[in-house]
Amino acid sequence: MKTDLTRQAEKCLWHYTNKMGVFGCFEVTIGWFGKERVDFMTYSTDNTIRCYEIKVTLADLKSSAKQTFLGDYNYLVVTNELWEKIQANPDLKWKYSNQGILIFSELRHNLGITSVKKAKKQNVTLGTRATVLESMVRSLNREVEKFYKVNPFWGLSEEVK
Repeated sequence: MKTDLTRQAEKCLWHYTNKMGVFGCFEVTIGWFGKERVDFMTYSTDNTIRCYEIKVTLADLKSSAKQTFLGDYNYLVVTNELWEKIQANPDLKWKYSNQGILIFSELRHNLGITSVKKAKKQNVTLGTRATVLESMVRSLNREVEKFYKVNPFWGLSEEVK
């Protein structure tokens, strides 16, 4: 079950990345066996893959849940409070030295994300890139399926009947 803070982070992240030529999906399951999941992933028309892991508490950050960073650029999306804890902990600073850090606004009326640390470009092999994009397509299809179960566009209107 997602917390309100996690949903707020997702909302901020969606607004931050929702641009022409950028395609995003939440909860992308990597590969066929579902052992890894990226909280949010984008693919842009310049062939760039970005992976985002949302963490709202230190316990969440240190949990045994797999953090998947398979993109050209990878980010942690955190609260300001959690960012301060990361900065104060040398082990966490080292662990996330290649990831960018995005801080999301915790205020419901103020959507926004601030980049406090740039992500370092990673070399993604062609095989990994193919797996990640294939996984994203499957996850996007899952989201479309959920949408059409609620509101199918092919439903007949009352006037046609």
